[in-house]
Amino acid sequence: MDNVVKASPTKEFFVNMLVRDILLKQAIIELIDNSIDGARRIRKNNQYSGLKICVKFDRSKFIIEDNCGGIPLDVAANSAFRFGRPKTVESSNTETTGIFGIGMKRALFKIGNNFSIHSTTKTTEFQLNLDVKEWLEKDDGNWDFSFSSYEENMNNSEKDTGTKIEVTDLNLEIATELNSDEFEKEVIEHIQRRVGLDIAYGIAIIVNDKTLVGNNISLIDNKEIKPIKEEYQDGEVSVKILSGIAPRGGEKYPPEKAGWYIYCNGRLVVAADKTSLTTWKDMENKSSGIVFHNNYAGFRGIVYFSSKHPEQLPWNTTKTGLDETSLIYLRAREKMLEIFKIVKNILDDIRKNTEDNDDGIEETIAKMHGTEMTIENVNKVKENRVVSIKNVSVITVPNVTINYKKPKEEAEELKKVLGVKSYREVGEKTFEYYKDAEC
Repeated sequence: MDNVVKASPTKEFFVNMLVRDILLKQAIIELIDNSIDGARRIRKNNQYSGLKICVKFDRSKFIIEDNCGGIPLDVAANSAFRFGRPKTVESSNTETTGIFGIGMKRALFKIGNNFSIHSTTKTTEFQLNLDVKEWLEKDDGNWDFSFSSYEENMNNSEKDTGTKIEVTDLNLEIATELNSDEFEKEVIEHIQRRVGLDIAYGIAIIVNDKTLVGNNISLIDNKEIKPIKEEYQDGEVSVKILSGIAPRGGEKYPPEKAGWYIYCNGRLVVAADKTSLTTWKDMENKSSGIVFHNNYAGFRGIVYFSSKHPEQLPWNTTKTGLDETSLIYLRAREKMLEIFKIVKNILDDIRKNTEDNDDGIEETIAKMHGTEMTIENVNKVKENRVVSIKNVSVITVPNVTINYKKPKEEAEELKKVLGVKSYREVGEKTFEYYKDAEC
C-alpha cells in the first residue's frame, strides 16, 4: 500500500451535490451573469446599448445566446471550464461577478446532461460539446473537456461575436419547471430584480420572446428631500450607502418593498430586508432595537459594494445572499445603522406632524417624484447627513380627521345605500353630500 491518503474530489460529488445549493432560477441568473460580464469587458462605463441576451426554454431544451463579445479561446482552454478559480488567473480590469470558478458549470449540470457551447470573439472561435453521462464514466483523475473544434487568428467584427449555450437531455424536475407558465413568470421577475441595473444601462434581456424591464430602487432626490449618502473605500472594495424616502406612487406605500437592498458588483444579493441581517431586529425580538412597522413602509436603503476583486465582496458562493461574517459587511452595517436612524427620524417626524397638525406635508412628500438609483445617479448624489421636513414647501390643501361614533346597524344601512365597503367611505360620502346640499 502506498503511503498516501487520497483526498481528491469525485465528479459525482460536484454534479449531484453542489447543484443542490442552487435553485433553477439562480442557475439561469449565473449564465446571464456570464453574458453581462462579457458586456463589461467590451463596453466601458455601463454603455450596453445594442447588446442583448436571449433566453429560451421549454420541456426539451434550454438555450441562452448573447452578442456580448464571446469567450476568448485561451480563457476557455485554461480557466473558464476549470472547477474552481486557478491562482494563476489574474484579476480582471472590470467589476465582474465571477468569483469561485464554479458558477457556469454548476448551472449547466443543474439543468441537463448534454450541453453545447459555441463562442466567437474578434480573433477566435470554438465549439465544445459535452455528454455529462459519458464524462462521468471517465476516471476521476480526468476532469478535462475537449473542444469539438476551434479557430485562431481570425478577424471577426464585434457584431458577430457572442456565445450560444444549448442544454438538452434535461433533468426530469428541471424539464417540469421549464414547462411551467408559473415558472416563466417567476424567473422573469427574478431576473428583472436581480440584474435590473444592467437592464437600465441598455442591455436587452429577452426571455421566451418577452423583453424584460429593470426593477430598480428609486429615492426622492430634490431640493427639499435628499437621500442620506456616505461612500468610502474599504481596502480594495468601494462602498456606497444611500438611504431615503421612496416615491409613493399610489395611495399607500407597499410595505413588502421597504427595507435594505444590497448589491455586489451590480448584482442584487439582498432585497427589501427588514431583519437583523441589516439594521432591523427580527420580528420576534421586540425587547430591543427597532421592529419594522408599516409607518416605515416608505424607507429604502441601498448599499453598493464594488471591486475588481470580486472574491473580496461580502456575498455567498451562489451570490444570493451575504456572508454575514465578512468584516467588510460588518463595518458597513455600522454605518447603515447610523444612516437608518436619520431617515427613521424624518419618517417619525412626518407621522407626528400628520397626527398632531396635518398641514399637508405628508401629502406633499407623497406627490414627489423619485430618481432611479443607477450608479450614474448615485454618483450625482452628494454626501449628506441631514434631511428635515422643515425644508418642505406645502403644496397640498391640509387635511383633518373627523371622528364620531354612530350605531353599527345604521352605518351598515348607509353602506348599502351609498354602495361603499367601509365606514370611512360612509363618513366621506355623507360629508360630501351635506357640503354639496348645504354649502
